[in-house]
Amino acid sequence: VNKRKPYHSINFIIAHDGFTLYDLVSYNYKHNEANGEGGNDGCNDNFSWNCGFEGETDDASIKALRSRQMKNFHLALMVSQGTPMMLMGDEYGHTRYGNNNSYGHDTAINNFQWGQLETKKNSHYRFFSEVIKFRQSRRVFGREDFLNINDVTWHEDNWDNYDSKFLAFTLHDNNGADIYLAFNAHDFFVKVSLPPPPPKRQWFRVVDTNLESPDDIVPEGAAGTGSTYNLSPYSSILLEAK
Repeated sequence: VNKRKPYHSINFIIAHDGFTLYDLVSYNYKHNEANGEGGNDGCNDNFSWNCGFEGETDDASIKALRSRQMKNFHLALMVSQGTPMMLMGDEYGHTRYGNNNSYGHDTAINNFQWGQLETKKNSHYRFFSEVIKFRQSRRVFGREDFLNINDVTWHEDNWDNYDSKFLAFTLHDNNGADIYLAFNAHDFFVKVSLPPPPPKRQWFRVVDTNLESPDDIVPEGAAGTGSTYNLSPYSSILLEAK
């Protein structure tokens, strides 16, 4: 009716208001005391999960889970049809320490932390950067028209199960360079049966957010993926047919 296209939509996980991406996975509640309004300002509905501890922690398992969650969110955003929008600072994990209404601060809460970016250059920042490059180089993520039945296959037969926290689908490329994606939000492993790749091709692992850098994203793809994949808790994968 209105001739809208996928690229007319703006997709985002995080915007200028609310939590940063790091705070989304580190805080269940707003912490706005520094704003001088008694904590009464800012939204109370943050749709966040602190991964088991509120705020900063030295617990290695919680920190690893938060890292995976940020990578999961970023991957989901970058494989979505439409125009992606990121919040500056999320590429290195900027924190406002749970402040979701920080407009009045000219401090480290809002200022870009170049030193933190430098320390994350070969890990968190590398993943975010490489996923963006991968999106830009694969046309299946930037279609001119909305997906039709021939463009995507959903590997799901239990849509009405509200306890299910697993989702997988294949984006089809006319030249056989299909992309398989799976997201496991369960707290347990899910062993999935992979669909057959297109003729004369095999699946290469590009992304597994559970792996440490630089294995979490291998732009050229890592060979050796079989007919099944054991997907870790709170993780996601991207496979490419080559």
